[in-house]
Amino acid sequence: MGKRLFGLLDSWPTKRGEKRKDRESLNSKLIEVGDNINKMAKVLIEKYKVSNDMEACIAKLETMGWEELDAKYQTTLLLFGESVDLRKVWLLLKPQSCEPWVKNAGAKYGLF
Repeated sequence: MGKRLFGLLDSWPTKRGEKRKDRESLNSKLIEVGDNINKMAKVLIEKYKVSNDMEACIAKLETMGWEELDAKYQTTLLLFGESVDLRKVWLLLKPQSCEPWVKNAGAKYGLF
């Protein structure tokens, strides 16, 4: 039954040496599956970090004093959605640099 469910073994071993090879093959495949699970966990962790970046970006945006309908506010939200790198830049900017940065970036999209 396990053989059919997981497709890990081609045939039932008929000799002792074949059992060892099959076990080694099974162990190898289990290690591969474990590696894939590890990779997926890292992707999920990175995705969670990205949402934390977004929350930090929004929090900083709220400190700028721009109204939600202001073009600067809207452009900044658009930039946050463009890339992780833009969010990282935003978080590193000093407050006095934020408005010129948003206007320059917004000009790229024809917004200013």
